[in-house]
Amino acid sequence: MSLIKIEPALKDVIQGLGSDPEMEAVKIFHMGLKGLLRECEEEIMNLEIKYGTSYEEFKSKLDTGEFGDPFSYPLEKDAMLWEDLMAEKRLRLGIIRQVEERS
Repeated sequence: MSLIKIEPALKDVIQGLGSDPEMEAVKIFHMGLKGLLRECEEEIMNLEIKYGTSYEEFKSKLDTGEFGDPFSYPLEKDAMLWEDLMAEKRLRLGIIRQVEERS
């Protein structure tokens, strides 16, 4: 059973990369997922550098007003972005695990 269905035209192109087009397509998909995960982790790291803290510590300091007004646009924007990035990272890790388990 194949993880993905490949259109014939694309199958011919992918076949040039290896003997099994389905397995090659899964490898390409897996590499793409890992690249997206790295981008997400880099954005998280940039926020960690900006605030000198982890996400959990940031949220705690934000709630106590240590960074200033927690409802200021820049802080709210970064808080929402960071929260979204953390959720995105968990989602991408889960998908990568599923692909690895099935391949």
